[in-house]
Amino acid sequence: MRKSKGYRKEKALGIVSAVVFVILAVLYLVDALFTPKHKVVHAECEIHFVDVGQGDCTMVISDENVIVVDCGPRESAKDASEYIKSYTDTIDYLVLTHPHEDHIGGAEQILEDISVENVIMSDAVTDTLVFDSLLCALDENNVNVIEAFAGNSYAAGKLDLSILSPAGEMTNLNDYSIVARISYMDVSVMVTGDVEHNSEKAIVDAFSKKDIESELLKVSHHGSSTSNHESFVKAVDPEFAVIQCGEDNSYGHPHREIIDLLNKLNIEYYRTDEEGSVVFVTDGIGVELKDQ
Repeated sequence: MRKSKGYRKEKALGIVSAVVFVILAVLYLVDALFTPKHKVVHAECEIHFVDVGQGDCTMVISDENVIVVDCGPRESAKDASEYIKSYTDTIDYLVLTHPHEDHIGGAEQILEDISVENVIMSDAVTDTLVFDSLLCALDENNVNVIEAFAGNSYAAGKLDLSILSPAGEMTNLNDYSIVARISYMDVSVMVTGDVEHNSEKAIVDAFSKKDIESELLKVSHHGSSTSNHESFVKAVDPEFAVIQCGEDNSYGHPHREIIDLLNKLNIEYYRTDEEGSVVFVTDGIGVELKDQ
């Protein structure tokens, strides 16, 4: 039986549509694979993940403005202070995520060596010598201390600092960690202290995706499997991640589960125990690893 002209026309149109679809799909793939990423030509802001051994210290610099989150352990205090002093003599905001020694141990030295205008802390306390020494140093240096509350935000020049946690009662000091998102124009870094799954879930529940998404993620708790829940890492959706941990540390950080998760999500990551200090640069549009 002969096919009608209408049938042949419909068939021809179907073939044409399929060919057009294939061509468009190929063009899309070619564009995605071969179009170069945005190249940071003028580095207007730097994000430093400072190697302090088994501890955290992150510094963000733009023009004359500086935000530092955590100061590493006491044994690395002089190294952390010298590193920061090589870039600035003033810190606009020093965020101390929680009162564990590997995060606040270097704070007393930094307060002595560098002019710190504001310190942001949670109301979490601990009965340790290093915490008592920190409180004395804050008083002696007449530093303005700000209590952290989720939803608060601060500005230092072109840098914006948003507090996402703590947001309520938690069962351990790690979950009381301040989680801070620092932005320079359209590029953000999420700095997480030692926050664990309970607080990570609270952040995802409380904030919109646009308030969480960040190009850079400081992997929580040195890459511990008690932190970095997949739902939280997916919400941050980082291009790069940095794990701050000490070489051959006794905790086994980073844990294999977290390395596997980063690989699964195709997140490019760096480790301070392998790389030393890791520095990124941004022009407020794109971000890339700094040549060192």
